[in-house]
Amino acid sequence: MASEWQALFHVNKAQLGSLMFFILAGTGFSMYLAGKLQEKFPTHLIIFSGSLVCSLAMIFAGQATTMVQVYIWAFIEGFFCGFVYLPSLTVFQKMFPDKKGLITGILNLTFGGSAAVMSPVFTYFLVSKGYVFTSNFAAIISIFLGTTAAWFIKIPGQDREQRKQQLSTLSLKKTIQLPAFWSLWCVWALSGAAGVSLIVLSSSFGEHLGYGITQSVYILTAFNVLNGIGRLVCGRLSDRYPKQKILMAVFLMAACAYFLMPWFRHLYVVSFFACFIGLAFGALFTVSAPLVTEVFGLENFGKVFGLVFTAYGFFAGFLGPWLSGILLDATHSNFKLVFSLFAAFYLMSSLLILRVKKQ
Repeated sequence: MASEWQALFHVNKAQLGSLMFFILAGTGFSMYLAGKLQEKFPTHLIIFSGSLVCSLAMIFAGQATTMVQVYIWAFIEGFFCGFVYLPSLTVFQKMFPDKKGLITGILNLTFGGSAAVMSPVFTYFLVSKGYVFTSNFAAIISIFLGTTAAWFIKIPGQDREQRKQQLSTLSLKKTIQLPAFWSLWCVWALSGAAGVSLIVLSSSFGEHLGYGITQSVYILTAFNVLNGIGRLVCGRLSDRYPKQKILMAVFLMAACAYFLMPWFRHLYVVSFFACFIGLAFGALFTVSAPLVTEVFGLENFGKVFGLVFTAYGFFAGFLGPWLSGILLDATHSNFKLVFSLFAAFYLMSSLLILRVKKQ
């Protein structure tokens, strides 16, 4: 949507980068709240509410007449996305305690893989049908699929499990005093910023290389394909090998990819490098969830993962899309500088993740 908003509202790259900040800030606000709510309300009701509001918000986005209204949409979308994502993760970890990595990877495959499938579809509708039609189409599809499916979510033996449910053993104060929590929090802030930025910058970078929107979408598609597949593969590996080492490996690959990407101009080569960044981005989501359970305990998963996610919600959008937009405007689209910065983020993350250990 970035090029559409730039044309409609005459905004610069920094203003477009702020959009992702509002999405992530909304999610950052809601994740901890969702973790608390799922201790009191049925999971399917929380997911239904999140899916419904996310869907209706797309209709609002289609009617936006200013960039401020788009920012409002972004915050609402991000906030209620947390009501879908976190309860779903918790359900899967409870249903499959011995295969947390694989099953989290399968869940995240739909999350990342769906973007790979739908990005070319939405691009086609944007070009052929226009902005309003595409927004309304996304809303209708989301209402039909998301809200309907929510009512079928149920944990087998849930009543019996609820009677035996373990109470959370970590308070907010205790959690933020743990070194492992802050190491993981910083990993999410840095690697999350580097990963999510490519979603925003892929079309701009493609245009910088001389490609149109229908060609530039290949960069985002390549990112999302490995974003989805990587969640499944890395999730399966995390059931057998140390989760910290898996994340370290993919972070190092993403650092190399970001460093090399601006030195090449061929679309397929650039898309190939985008695959490694998508792999690291998907692994961050998939492997972190069972890592939180392993280090902090399943009974604390919802609230701790929600707190960790604030790094992605409040700081990744600032460190990534917003900062890169400012740098690109100030340096006349110097992608070598921006991508080198993101490579450094991944290098720091590869060191910090090794400090995330059970105390």
